[in-house]
Amino acid sequence: MSAPIIAGLLNSIIDELGAKDRRDHERRMKELQLIESSSLKDEYARQLLFDRLLSPVEKAQCEIQDAAKHAQWLATIIIFYHRDHGLTEEQAHELARQLRLLAIQITNVESLHDLKFVYAVVTIFNDKISVFKHKERKYRIEYNVREKILNRLNSCIATERNFIRRVKLAEEENYSTASKA
Repeated sequence: MSAPIIAGLLNSIIDELGAKDRRDHERRMKELQLIESSSLKDEYARQLLFDRLLSPVEKAQCEIQDAAKHAQWLATIIIFYHRDHGLTEEQAHELARQLRLLAIQITNVESLHDLKFVYAVVTIFNDKISVFKHKERKYRIEYNVREKILNRLNSCIATERNFIRRVKLAEEENYSTASKA
C-alpha cells in the first residue's frame, strides 16, 4: 500500500469542494430563474424563508426528543447494571423511575423558559446522582447525562436564542420599513 500524496492535498480538496459549491450555486440560480418567470415566485420565496427560519427550531425539537429518549434508555440500562454503579436493586429502580420522570419533563418542554428550567433541573439532578460511579468514566451515569442530555439541551437553548434574535431583527426591519413608507 502506497502512502497518500500529501503535497498539494489541501489545495486539491479546496479546489474540489469549491467546484462542487459553484455547481450547486449554478443549479440554484437556474432554479431561481425558472421561478422568477413563473407565478410561483412569491410562494417559493415564502417557503424558502420558512425553511430557513424553522429548520433550526425543528432540529432543536428533535434534539430535545433525543435527550428524552436517552433518559428512557438510561432508565432501562441502570436496572441491569446497577451493581457496576454501586447501586442496590432498590436504588436502581428508584433512579430508573426518576430518569423516566425526567424524560417526561424534557418531552414537555414548550418554550425557551421551559427549556432553561429543565436544563437547570437536569444539571442539579446530575450533580446529585454523580455519587454513583462506574469504574470506567464512559459508563458513568453522570457522564452519560452530561454528554447525551445536557449537551443536547444546551445546544437547543442556543438555537432557540438565535431564533428569537432573528425574529426580533425581522420585526424591527419590518417596523422600520413600514415607518419609512
